[in-house]
Amino acid sequence: MKKITISLLVATTLLFGASYDPHANFPSNSDKTDQQTYVTNQTVVNDIITTPTKVEFINSGKLAGVGVQIISAGDIKVLNIPVGVNIGSNFGIEANVPILRVYNAMLDEENTGLGDVSIGGNFHFGKYSDMMGNNITTLLYKTITGDEDKGLGTIRQSTTLSHRVTKYMDGRYQAHGLVSYTVNDDLDSGNAYMLMAGGAMPCLMTDKVTTNAKLTYFHVDSVSSLGVKTGEVKSADLWLSWNSSKIIGDAPLGFGVKIPLVNELDGVDKDKTVLFYLSASSFF
Repeated sequence: MKKITISLLVATTLLFGASYDPHANFPSNSDKTDQQTYVTNQTVVNDIITTPTKVEFINSGKLAGVGVQIISAGDIKVLNIPVGVNIGSNFGIEANVPILRVYNAMLDEENTGLGDVSIGGNFHFGKYSDMMGNNITTLLYKTITGDEDKGLGTIRQSTTLSHRVTKYMDGRYQAHGLVSYTVNDDLDSGNAYMLMAGGAMPCLMTDKVTTNAKLTYFHVDSVSSLGVKTGEVKSADLWLSWNSSKIIGDAPLGFGVKIPLVNELDGVDKDKTVLFYLSASSFF
């Protein structure tokens, strides 16, 4: 039976004591450093948001899954379409197809189009209740399908290796973690790694909804702008989300918010933008 979940995006931006700086948060035609950082960070954002859906889909026993995610942060709007296929009991293939709408305040223009598509595969084993939990290792390759001149992508390819673990504690609480490393196919773009740790528990209002809290740390070794090294990029975020796999069958339903705690480029604080997202998915 087809299982469908639908969730809606609350698309708004809250700023922490500063006006919005478009160059610090989305790819600008005049700043290659921010563009490199954004595209790498796009992979991180998608990876965190897709975690509940990916875990539920891989453990659902269904053959195929397709989703829709709407992400909004400042002048960036992303419609991401994740697609997955389970092959046997331990393998799967997946893809993310982002469609972006980016407003460039410097040029006073808005562009919409296909972003950088990512494709890859995963190996998964274990159950939530096992001592080692449910494990998913993913190798994802980011293509260069986005138009760099319009700020929708870059000419830089990258490969991300990630591993996530989900485990039930006492049958009611859930612990999860994720580690990933991204290798950029460009000498000017620093490699990046990301760490995530969090937990989940039933919502106080209803057992059908789970409250999730995650802390993430994202680090880019070094980036360059026009051949000049600009230093390391560091960011830390608090992610809060509310998900359910019980409202409609075993498929996840959720929405969430990313609250930036640290956002630095070479030790200098950049503007912090709160991100809101919602998603929809269907398993077959």
